[in-house]
Amino acid sequence: MATCIACGADNATEKVLASYDDDAFGIPVTIKNAVVEHSCPECGFEGVEIPDTEDLEAAIAIARVLLPIALRGPEIRFLRKACGMTGKQFATELDCDNASLSRWENHGGQGSFTDKQIRDVVAGILHPRVPAVTLKPGEFLRMRIVCLEEGAALPRLVLERVRLKDGATHEKSDEWDICDEAA
Repeated sequence: MATCIACGADNATEKVLASYDDDAFGIPVTIKNAVVEHSCPECGFEGVEIPDTEDLEAAIAIARVLLPIALRGPEIRFLRKACGMTGKQFATELDCDNASLSRWENHGGQGSFTDKQIRDVVAGILHPRVPAVTLKPGEFLRMRIVCLEEGAALPRLVLERVRLKDGATHEKSDEWDICDEAA
């Protein structure tokens, strides 16, 4: 038994869900073995708790840039926000003008080179927050990007919490990783 996070009753239950589907960041995601479901028979509270949402956002961004499907406008906006940047700051990182970035965020349509450049910038900024994911040198340069058909949904990204051990300090930490399996 656990303490209810809503009313404080001591007969609440917590259960780690094997799988939880979410698209709160605008990208379809399945989270494995990390989301905690809370339930209280006293006050009727039912809810879920997603751990470490800031680094989850970074992991979703990294998983998305590793998916070789052309970035769409809302996804570019999500990637920029995941990097914690304003449009002007992100445009500066991409070495483009703010009007071009705004056009890509609203309509997509950026070329293949720009698509790869966006991926590279995002990975450079966010990868330190997602140490469980390995990026190969030249990953985006060699990527063959395909376009989804009009109206087709983006494949669901699957992430899970893993325990990492630092080789130098022997400290352990829980981090987000990308699952290879389909949802």
